[in-house]
Amino acid sequence: MGWISLNAYRAGLERYKSKHSFYYEPSRLWSDIRHFWHVFLTGYGSESMSGAIAQRPKRVGILGGTFDPPHLGHLVVADQVLDQLGLDEVRLVVNNSPWQKVGEREITPPQRRLALVAAAVGAAPRVAASGVEIELGGPSYSLVTLEALSAREPGTEWLVVVGADAAAGLDTWHRADELRERHEFVVVNRPGHEGPPPSGWRCRPVEIPALDVSSSELRRLVASGRSIRWLTPDPVVELIDRWRLYRG
Repeated sequence: MGWISLNAYRAGLERYKSKHSFYYEPSRLWSDIRHFWHVFLTGYGSESMSGAIAQRPKRVGILGGTFDPPHLGHLVVADQVLDQLGLDEVRLVVNNSPWQKVGEREITPPQRRLALVAAAVGAAPRVAASGVEIELGGPSYSLVTLEALSAREPGTEWLVVVGADAAAGLDTWHRADELRERHEFVVVNRPGHEGPPPSGWRCRPVEIPALDVSSSELRRLVASGRSIRWLTPDPVVELIDRWRLYRG
């Protein structure tokens, strides 16, 4: 290959640029790359870059339950959903009056269950206790809760986190048709519950470590005078002892 003059090179480059709209000036390319990394590392940049980042909706997982009491299994679910799906946050939403369990047994008052969940979560990053259903009052229905949350935080994407056992009964939930149409579900595996959710629901599976622990088992242990340490965080154990819960 022979050498060409600088003028000839420049003339050829101009002809190439005129024919190819995707041509990117090398000096501009490196300038923009440096600018991108500045924005990425410092959080500051042009209004257009900041606007593009701000347009991504916040994604929050909603893990509802009675939490009577909360245990390590609940926390592992929250952590694994955060990790595997890259959510911004997971909220443990305490039922005010769990319509599917009313009449089965005595349920701890909702404010105390909320305090137990707050104690369990502690200062865990991106995991929070929520009393939204207690504020709403009455029976706790997922769709009503999601409507209230969407009104409070417009633009947030809500994903409903359920165990495989609860997912199997989604068709029986309050206003199931609307819930199925509007929201996506995250289904986590639970020991002994391997069946698929009903057809027509948008569900994404999340595999979690097998932990055979349940609130009913913790209540049984407490009622029989046995320790529940290591099955739930120590602050939860302290509140259960202070309030003498589950003593039968």
